[in-house]
Amino acid sequence: MDNKGYISKRKKGTSLYEELHKEALEILQKLSGEVWTDYNEHDPGVTLLENISYAITEVAHKAKLPIQDLLHSSKGEVLTSGDNGFFVASDILTTSPITFNDYRKLWIDLIPNVKNVWIYPVDDYEQELQNLKGLLHVFVEKYNYHSDPEKEVAENENIKAQITNIYHENRNLCEDLYGIEIFKPLSLAMQFRIVLTNEIDGEEALANILHTVNNFLAPEINYHSLDQLRKEGLSTNEIFNGPSLENGFIKDESLKDPLEVINLSDIIKVISKIKGVVNINYFSLSYINPETKKEQVIEENFKVPKNMTARAAFPSNNTNIIFENSEVSFHPNLTQTKKQLSFIQALDASKFKAASNSQNQIAIPEGKVQDINYHYPIRKQLPELYGVGDRGISASASPLRQAQAKQLKAYLLPFDQLIINFLAQLSNIYKLYDVHGNLDTSYFTNSLPDIQEILELIEPQDANFSIEETKRYWDIVTNDLNGFFDNKASQRLNKVADQLLVRYNESFQTYSLLKINTTSYQGVISEQVFKEYLLAVKQEFIRAYGGISYNRAKSFNYKIEETDFTLENYAEIPGVFKKIALLTGISELSYISVTEIIEELGILIHPQSIELDIIIQEIEIDTPELHIEIEEVSVVVEDDNTKENLFEAVHFVGKEYTVLNHVLKHGINADNYSIKRNREEDLYYILHRGETEKSTIVHISERREEAIEVVKKVIDFLLIVNQKSETFFVLEHTMLLPSFSEDYFGFELDLAELDSDLDLVLVHPNQKSLKARDKNIDDLIEGMLNNIVLYSVESITGAYRLSIRNERGEVLAISKNDSLTEFPLRNSIEKLKKSIVNFEKETIEEIVKCFVFYGTIPVDETFFSFRMSLMMPSWSVRFQNENFRKFFENTVYEELPIHIRSDLFWLSFNDVQIFESYYFKWLELLKIKNPDTAIQEEINEYAYELITIVQKLNAEA
Repeated sequence: MDNKGYISKRKKGTSLYEELHKEALEILQKLSGEVWTDYNEHDPGVTLLENISYAITEVAHKAKLPIQDLLHSSKGEVLTSGDNGFFVASDILTTSPITFNDYRKLWIDLIPNVKNVWIYPVDDYEQELQNLKGLLHVFVEKYNYHSDPEKEVAENENIKAQITNIYHENRNLCEDLYGIEIFKPLSLAMQFRIVLTNEIDGEEALANILHTVNNFLAPEINYHSLDQLRKEGLSTNEIFNGPSLENGFIKDESLKDPLEVINLSDIIKVISKIKGVVNINYFSLSYINPETKKEQVIEENFKVPKNMTARAAFPSNNTNIIFENSEVSFHPNLTQTKKQLSFIQALDASKFKAASNSQNQIAIPEGKVQDINYHYPIRKQLPELYGVGDRGISASASPLRQAQAKQLKAYLLPFDQLIINFLAQLSNIYKLYDVHGNLDTSYFTNSLPDIQEILELIEPQDANFSIEETKRYWDIVTNDLNGFFDNKASQRLNKVADQLLVRYNESFQTYSLLKINTTSYQGVISEQVFKEYLLAVKQEFIRAYGGISYNRAKSFNYKIEETDFTLENYAEIPGVFKKIALLTGISELSYISVTEIIEELGILIHPQSIELDIIIQEIEIDTPELHIEIEEVSVVVEDDNTKENLFEAVHFVGKEYTVLNHVLKHGINADNYSIKRNREEDLYYILHRGETEKSTIVHISERREEAIEVVKKVIDFLLIVNQKSETFFVLEHTMLLPSFSEDYFGFELDLAELDSDLDLVLVHPNQKSLKARDKNIDDLIEGMLNNIVLYSVESITGAYRLSIRNERGEVLAISKNDSLTEFPLRNSIEKLKKSIVNFEKETIEEIVKCFVFYGTIPVDETFFSFRMSLMMPSWSVRFQNENFRKFFENTVYEELPIHIRSDLFWLSFNDVQIFESYYFKWLELLKIKNPDTAIQEEINEYAYELITIVQKLNAEA
């Protein structure tokens, strides 16, 4: 809007009031033009129209109040993140670490004395080896290193522990931490002769040189405030992209790679730019060689030894530190220099704190509390002459005039009630969008502000109500009327939830889930009830969306230190699995034993000859009335062996592996039950028809009412069992690996895949650690290609085998199959030498098979790389539905990261029981810190059992 220096005059007819008034007059003229010809302001009809138009204008004004005012007024208190599905930027835009840089930022931010961190994948992606993927090797650079070896070791172990804990709290799916190494310091000694200006002293200059050189060798990680990044032009999405940090924001470009080569000229160039330095007449840099332990002078450049960080050491003496000033040479005072250096470092620290203590959150707009419900009745706005205001009508007025005044009040009452109801809707907007409430209505009403003055108009005819009773009566009338129009509240509330979900580009496949519910539950759970259930699930999804979004790539923390690994704490479940569960209508996801839940609910599965029984113990549950006709018969045949038990419990009989599935599917339908009365014994027999037309006796009651009540309880109980059976287990194959540093790893190289004439398979001579095995493979391939390995045929007990050694005599590979004579092996050596030179290194790497050994049993390493298996119990009615299975599987594939292969398996009760027996014990053992050899072997045993289960399921699929 242009600032003209004055307020522009509003054009006539542009206000809402004028528009309403004009439009209403036009309507009046059309409807009553023949009987009402005067439309001036003194006309009562026009006066009424003006006041109603004004009242509507006031309502429109309130409807246009800022949303923060409406929500704050509606809630009655300050808004917080997550209210109505609105989250602050730090809650909804940040994520748990996904990239290597994300992890680096988090570790640098949270761990004291960690200056920088680097992450490298253990698998070299430039190689073609089919070995493990998703393992991270972490290298750490510290700010300060202790001169005391014991303190240094203790601090390093503490840093490693913190890195490990933070990693497992934020670990990505199907990834694991391979190892952590702390960079060792490499002290560089400086000698120089430097000319300074008159404005700077030698102590300050030396402190600046040490600080600047060290910042060049190992750059400081800079933090930034929200305000700084905004001024640089970064968008909110860019600023909050990544993990939530405690000390501000770190840019990706600040996370530089470690310095590998030091050029002397670069150091000199850095020093020359320091304030006060005029000329560098002489400069020398030296270090103590880690291998020879001798001093070595850097001539032009220097390659920093692996896993070391170069530091300019504070000089032990000033003999070779010379400054010149006005042709006067002098040595700086090292004590003063140390003070100056501390001051410079303190300044940097203060800058860091300034960034970390700044306001780095985007605040929620503060709303003003407005009296939205207030409404001044229309009748009180009319002139006193009308007799409907606060003064009322004169007592001396004729009965006709008094009646007319009452008629006008009654005429205006619906207008006021409608406006009050609209304002009630507006003032309840927070409740309407509140995902934390249990709202069952979408329309709202309120009491008239002047109700006490018009009681005679609203009290029932011939009723002798008190004032309070009349008010309550009118509230009932308006609420009933509101309920009549609000008969589709659930549908509208679902639309509200869908509108909230759209903001995050999320949606529920409501129609598909409704159809699946109908076919699965056979009408036992009505469509309306399921819609209400879905509404609650949607609201839970919106309520948890901040955490789901932040943790969408995060996996389980298997290192949590609770007494047992039950994960009943919903917060511990990764975001992606919460999301999958909610999108598929599973609202009570937990990672506890589902077979134990079944048993705790009172279901016992036990053998009875060839068949099995399910025993459902009686429970007290209120249920709706059932209409079951009771047929009287003279004889009922039952099994004498179970007759006594049938008085105490309910028995269902079925096939061993499917009995639970059939009972949950057919037992929830009342049409499958029948009750027969035996007149001779006066007993009531409850019969159930399962998947076949044949009915079996499941219970015997002594009274008719008791028999009907048992059927009710059984149906409701089975509905609970169905709901509590809906869960799934996640098995990340990476976590099944043994210790990477122990000798569990080997390989196989079938040379026939290179050349069909080479009938030779090479394998590892013995199992090694992961790192040693990979180096062994690399040495073998390089050695064969460059013909620097030694081939030999060795005699073993009753046979011969081929052996390949490096130049140091270490065995790199042996033949997998022994030979009765040495000739075939020598022939293979000659063929190998001739043909191997025709292949590229990458070609050979592609046919190498890497294995993890559990005892003597090998498992292909591709089994562990970015793979997971999901185990679902098959017995709940929805989980038995083929359409639901497809729906669930599609949801899993859509939500999980694309690089992860996921296999889904639907298991019977017995299979789940077997799986859980290994799964939960394995999880318990994983929590143990620094497990000894015996514990590690036990972990490996359970891991291998789980691997076997998955392999068997894959083979059967």
